[in-house]
Amino acid sequence: MILALEETPFLLQGPKPTIPPGLWESNWALGLVALGLTALSVFAVRRFLRMGAKPLTSLERLELALRLAESLPAPEAITQATQAFRGYLAAVEPRAAASLSTEELVRVLAEVPLFLPARQPLLAALRSADAAKFAGASLEIPLLVAALREAAKRIEDARRTFAKPVVAPIIPPKPRPEAPAMPPPLPGPPPLPRRDHA
Repeated sequence: MILALEETPFLLQGPKPTIPPGLWESNWALGLVALGLTALSVFAVRRFLRMGAKPLTSLERLELALRLAESLPAPEAITQATQAFRGYLAAVEPRAAASLSTEELVRVLAEVPLFLPARQPLLAALRSADAAKFAGASLEIPLLVAALREAAKRIEDARRTFAKPVVAPIIPPKPRPEAPAMPPPLPGPPPLPRRDHA
């Protein structure tokens, strides 16, 4: 029986069909494009998260608060607008703290040349707001907001005027070589022996 199995003729089956290429072999270009897009999106997300939102400038915060104040009832609008403007002044000049009264603020701002162009609309707006808050006088909110905007505009114009421009030199200065270090002085002669005369 074992001999019969070994005597069976050997049959050739012929060539096998070709193996199709793998997924990566046939689509390598699409894989590289997908990898590049993934790397680019990771880079963009990291940069966006690192940058964050741009903080508002003091003038932009004031404008936002004044727009909000225009939509509020009169007493709340007066409080909102004056607090926002005092915050703006404190951001521009640290000596003009928001806790100062109007008269104290006038004395502080009289010393700063930056506020001289805005003095008239600023004083008119703050004094009329004080009269409305503390004495019950009537005050039109659009007039108050317009006066505060005019004062802020004049302050910003004065800031641009008084800003010192930084002028880069046309030819950069040459670096100066450091002076050579002086060697320490040489020691002097030894002291002479003393003669003691008794």
